[in-house]
Amino acid sequence: MPDLNVELEELHASVVRAVRDRIDNGEQTNDDIRTALQLLKQNAITAQLDKDTSEQLKSQMAKKLDFSALQGKIVPIKGADKTRHA
Repeated sequence: MPDLNVELEELHASVVRAVRDRIDNGEQTNDDIRTALQLLKQNAITAQLDKDTSEQLKSQMAKKLDFSALQGKIVPIKGADKTRHA
């Protein structure tokens, strides 16, 4: 009878390879991404950004969240009407 631990290791490796191949080839589905994230979480695999990369990402996010172009286009909401509508 084969060792169950060996079988489980091979199964785990096969799943990881299959998901990784689809991601690398650009053929991933949402389920593949979810599976990959679940595998990483279950195996306590994390990533730490270095300071330069972190600052670069923060800068890029700030540009995407820049709402200054809407400054003159926003219409203020008038105060709430004190009368209630039934």
